[in-house]
Amino acid sequence: MGVRLGVIGAGIIAKSFMEAAPAVAELEVAVICDIVEDAARVLAEPLNIAWETDYRAILQDDSIEALYIALPHHLHEEVTIAAAEAGKHILLEKPMANSLAEADRMLVAQRQAGVKLMIGFTHRFHSELETAKRLIDAGELGRLTLAIDVMTTGGVIPDWFWQKSQAGGGVLHVNGAHSFDRLRWLMGSEIVEVFAYSDTFDPRKTVEDSTVVALRFANGAMGATVHNWVTDVAVPFKCDLDIHGADGAIRIDTWNALEFSNASHTWVQRRERDDMFQKEISEFVSAITEDRDPCVTGEDGRRSLACVQAAYESARTGLPVTLID
Repeated sequence: MGVRLGVIGAGIIAKSFMEAAPAVAELEVAVICDIVEDAARVLAEPLNIAWETDYRAILQDDSIEALYIALPHHLHEEVTIAAAEAGKHILLEKPMANSLAEADRMLVAQRQAGVKLMIGFTHRFHSELETAKRLIDAGELGRLTLAIDVMTTGGVIPDWFWQKSQAGGGVLHVNGAHSFDRLRWLMGSEIVEVFAYSDTFDPRKTVEDSTVVALRFANGAMGATVHNWVTDVAVPFKCDLDIHGADGAIRIDTWNALEFSNASHTWVQRRERDDMFQKEISEFVSAITEDRDPCVTGEDGRRSLACVQAAYESARTGLPVTLID
């Protein structure tokens, strides 16, 4: 039997989810919910899926085993806790929450209910990052020394992304959440110290649109993550990650290619087609059907959020901040 799932939120990211979901054989999307009726209807009707405007109605449907939650960040805690208490497994878009206190309450609810909670860190399912992880874990780079992650872009996204009351933070919270997760995952080591600069150059925003964060990993390696978003200009999207070790290096052009170099050879893996959403959804469904933890857990979401919050504290105080596990 497949997993029957409800989608909560019918915005941009939910549309990407629904493009990938039909390819997952063991998943049935039963209903799409959004407080904006037209948004739910427009996404659901072409696919002959039911739609709803109140997520609580979906929680009362015992035939629905799981939820995909793609809401503005300030709503994550309320809906996640309600879903857990209703016994629904949860695939939650990142960032997990707007504060560590919210994340902790969500984790308590998930553990008490005994349901699965997976955070939507799609970068772990990119083919080029999967290759990088295999190379690093096989020791092809030797001792890891440095990681530099750069995510810069521009263009219009929903206004709520730039309002602290809803988004909780700016580019560091939205894109930095991905960066911190993929760095700690690939490096196989927790981030233990950060030092950050952060600023807002667009007066319409109440959160940062530019930030630079220096990192220290538990294994001794150093790193940095850099973010920028120019709202009114569709500048080229840059999402590059370089990882260096004593014996080699990897350069990742996310969504496009990976280049590996060591003392004896250099080679390039180019992506022609890949669907990280499909792989992410498949992992979530498999975790449910096999009754195991997903490969990306709620604890992973909290660790990424802790890095974000530490960077905000550093930018505010002008001092390095140590992360305590």
